[in-house]
Amino acid sequence: MQVYMTPLLNIGKVLNFEIGTSDIVFRFLEDLLIQLKEVATIGDHMNLEVCMDIMDLLYEKEETTTLYTSSHSLAASILVASYVIMVPKQRWEFPVIPWVKYGMACTDEEIIQVVTYILKHVLQPSSC
Repeated sequence: MQVYMTPLLNIGKVLNFEIGTSDIVFRFLEDLLIQLKEVATIGDHMNLEVCMDIMDLLYEKEETTTLYTSSHSLAASILVASYVIMVPKQRWEFPVIPWVKYGMACTDEEIIQVVTYILKHVLQPSSC
């Protein structure tokens, strides 16, 4: 009897954020963005490319991956951070945190903590 361990090892690496995390987060983020555009007109202000730019900035430093507890939480937080950056302040009537919290089973505190970190990281002045 032959036992194949490779798939289990890959799943373990993905679950431990060693490989494949960005692809998983991308899928959740893409789904969230599609759903947001279906339920709220505010979704028209959102842009997948900006979300991806934020994700790229986060992954440029390897230590950022240790902050996140799950791919769901990271995708939800990237969407909320993108919302804060892209949607004009006068249009912030949509309850984006409760909406992503419901869709991704995350806590308010978890999302707010990660969004705060993302915004500090993305909006910090460059040292160049």
